[in-house]
Amino acid sequence: MSDAKDQAAWLASTIPSDLLPTVTCSPQVSLSDDLDERWPIIAESSGRTLSQLSVKGKDDAGETSIDIAVGNVIGSGGLGVVHAAEQACLQREVAIKRVRPDRRSDAAEQQLQREAYLMGRLEHPAIPPAYLLGVSDDKEPVLVMRWIRGVSWSEKLAEHVSLHGKGMLEGAALRSELNNFVRVCEAVAFSHSQGIIHRDIKPANIVIGQYGEVYLLDWGISVELKEDKTYNAIGFAGTPCFAAPEMLGRAPKLDARTDVFQLGATLYNIVTGCPPHDGKTTEEVFEEILSSPVPVFKEGWPDALEMLCRKAMEADPNDRYASARAMLEDLRYVIEYGELTELEADCDRDLRALVEMMESRDADLSTFDVVGTRCRFGLERILHGWPANVSVSRKLEKCLYLLCNAEIAQQRIASARSILSQFCELAGDAGVGRADVMRRRIDALADQLIAKGDELSMSIQVRLVDKLTVKEQQYDELMAAYNKLRQSTEE
Repeated sequence: MSDAKDQAAWLASTIPSDLLPTVTCSPQVSLSDDLDERWPIIAESSGRTLSQLSVKGKDDAGETSIDIAVGNVIGSGGLGVVHAAEQACLQREVAIKRVRPDRRSDAAEQQLQREAYLMGRLEHPAIPPAYLLGVSDDKEPVLVMRWIRGVSWSEKLAEHVSLHGKGMLEGAALRSELNNFVRVCEAVAFSHSQGIIHRDIKPANIVIGQYGEVYLLDWGISVELKEDKTYNAIGFAGTPCFAAPEMLGRAPKLDARTDVFQLGATLYNIVTGCPPHDGKTTEEVFEEILSSPVPVFKEGWPDALEMLCRKAMEADPNDRYASARAMLEDLRYVIEYGELTELEADCDRDLRALVEMMESRDADLSTFDVVGTRCRFGLERILHGWPANVSVSRKLEKCLYLLCNAEIAQQRIASARSILSQFCELAGDAGVGRADVMRRRIDALADQLIAKGDELSMSIQVRLVDKLTVKEQQYDELMAAYNKLRQSTEE
């Protein structure tokens, strides 16, 4: 715990004091002069000449060549500020992003250019398009984007909390938000296919448009992965309450699974109405993440959704979903097959119980039969509804293997052969080895029972012969006595 506290204190000390709010801040790393090594896309693009834009306030008079007429501030982040604006040449409303006046520096301006270059590669319905990158009259870089009209998802989720209290989001409201979350996962999966990770996924960076559109915003700290699909960060950048534990190291090494954790953290926020980690100070939040990276899941979670969220937020990246796409596939399954996902969660519990009972010498066989039958037919029902579900197929395969061994242990040959037949059909070539072992055990048991039957039959025969011999002797004695009596009578 002391190590976590010391690490949290050090990390919190590296964040600028004006970026301390734990839920909304996106601390930026301190950029020095070695940009070529850490920001290769800037190095490659630094020689490009940006288009000259005339950017003025809407109230400026006497101007006839204004390209961008700037309006009110509609958003502000760690380094950037976003204004509503009007693009005169196309007569359309746009949003422009510039470096915050109090944060302006060469490094910050280059980072804005880098954000524009990355966004230009991400053509996706849930990612706002970058229209133009230019430089204003005062030599300031300007990123022109679509103006997204809508509401921040964090505000929408806060409304659910105010309406329903601190309870879990459920029913129609939960299904609606999960469908929005699917759009976010699709955007992240697409960005990963382009080798780009976001690093700051949270409800506050997601906007729900006027017509139900979903947009993942603020790609300001997104980065391009190297050939080995990793990125070596130079400090913390992101939002503490939604941060993955690997983001808090002194030399963080990130990959697509870092975004997967943040997707899980966002899902946690959707269901519970609060971020997975919280604290009065950033240091407290960091300490909580380092000591207990997986948040507490209170009662009330839908079982299948809890399993999905837990897997996304595992402390060890190797235990998480390998990609946002894999998580997306499970999420779609949960939404489409809600009843079956609950059944699968029940079957998972039963399967764990079967393994524990099989390993225990004192397990009650009648209980094993009840749990095993329930698990088997539950998994068969799921497969009937979704035959292509490979994960459930493997679970049923494991269940059948355990049941077959139990039937052999209880000397139920006919039942064991029936279960083995279903196991072979389901497992195919991958199960040949285990099937052969079980088949030999069944055959040996059958031979043993036959041998016992033969031995029992011989014993019965011997006893019958002995009894017949005795009866025959008694009969001979009686006949002799009868003959003697008859002879004496005749005389």
